[in-house]
Amino acid sequence: FPVTIFRGEVIKKISSGLIEQIDNLSNIASAFSDFAKMPQAEYEEINIRELIKNTIVLFKQSENIKIKNATNAVLPTIIGDKNQIIRILNNLFRNAIQSMEDVEDGLIKIEAKTINEFLVVSISDNGKGIPAELQEKIFVPYFTTKSSGTGLGLAIVKNMMLGMQGNIRFESVENKGTTFHLYFKLA
Repeated sequence: FPVTIFRGEVIKKISSGLIEQIDNLSNIASAFSDFAKMPQAEYEEINIRELIKNTIVLFKQSENIKIKNATNAVLPTIIGDKNQIIRILNNLFRNAIQSMEDVEDGLIKIEAKTINEFLVVSISDNGKGIPAELQEKIFVPYFTTKSSGTGLGLAIVKNMMLGMQGNIRFESVENKGTTFHLYFKLA
């Protein structure tokens, strides 16, 4: 009788592990597919403040995370693809939240300022940061600092930012946090 229960538990654990691995492989295949066939960008004038507000609403229920929007009430319009900007913001917020999994009082702060012909949107977190020895690889496709994921998120973000005639940069201090700076071309 006890041997049967033990076998049942082992089978459940193995099945659960296999299902998890299959789901992970499926997600990787989807990400590869997305990376290979980026949709044609549709550039237009964008009110990025609305996109930032919508992203905050989407992520504000995250456990142990506070989001502070320190952008001005009115921001200049930018040129970009709305769907790509939404994807960029979602990716950076998700990464910030994942970096703060072990932080009691997680904080994401969004700021924006005009520098020359760019609106620079900065997204900061007080998470675990990126080790100095890994920072040069952060935008390399298939590189990841996480135990799961495809390593394509930031590579895709950089590709989209460059396509909009912008750029992305970051600063990070291990165990203190990371700030990503998105450079959007002003309209």
